[in-house]
Amino acid sequence: MTGAREQILGAIRDGLRHAVLPDAEADAGAVAAPRAGTAGTVGREKLWQQFTEALTALTGRVHHAASAAEAAGIVAAVAAEHGARTYLSWDGDQLGCDGILEELASRGLARVTYDLPFDGERRAAEVAALGDVVLGLTGSDAAIAEAGAIVLASGPGRGRLASLLPPVHVAIVSASRIWPSLPALLADAPELVGRGANTVVIAGPSRTADIEMTLTHGVHGPKYLHVVVMP
Repeated sequence: MTGAREQILGAIRDGLRHAVLPDAEADAGAVAAPRAGTAGTVGREKLWQQFTEALTALTGRVHHAASAAEAAGIVAAVAAEHGARTYLSWDGDQLGCDGILEELASRGLARVTYDLPFDGERRAAEVAALGDVVLGLTGSDAAIAEAGAIVLASGPGRGRLASLLPPVHVAIVSASRIWPSLPALLADAPELVGRGANTVVIAGPSRTADIEMTLTHGVHGPKYLHVVVMP
């Protein structure tokens, strides 16, 4: 038994020493991974079509906006659909859509700000007080076409509650920030993993089938996900 165990562990150690990320361009018919988040217009269109199909299959929704006013109109429509008048969000300079907070204010939506204390009991009370906020607004660092997923790195001005606590999550992402796969993204931007306190990959609304194998949405996070694609 010891010999077999050592062989397995040795194979794992050897594999880790020589492992490399798969080359996304090696797949037949695959669109080349965009360097620094850019790709040709045709390549991006194909990737966004793939992303939209994948996210729609996961019950998420994709919107396109050409300006902060259009993006704010989409967010306001989503808010109205869910009866939301307030929202949590990243700071304005982190959203990737200059002026959207002002546009949302002009539409009667109020941003709820917070500063969570480190004391556990007070922190829990503050989070509970934010429980009535229905909508969270964030930016996105990247989109992954094959998974219909977005990638978010937390950090200053990028509070994690905005994408976790409200039942409706609206994420803004630049049309140029799309990659065919997670390995392709990590090959192009390995620094993304260590950019913030945590980096998350979100593929559709939160869902689980842990209880009696019944699929349930919104148990561990937002029940609804909307992605707004900006130029």
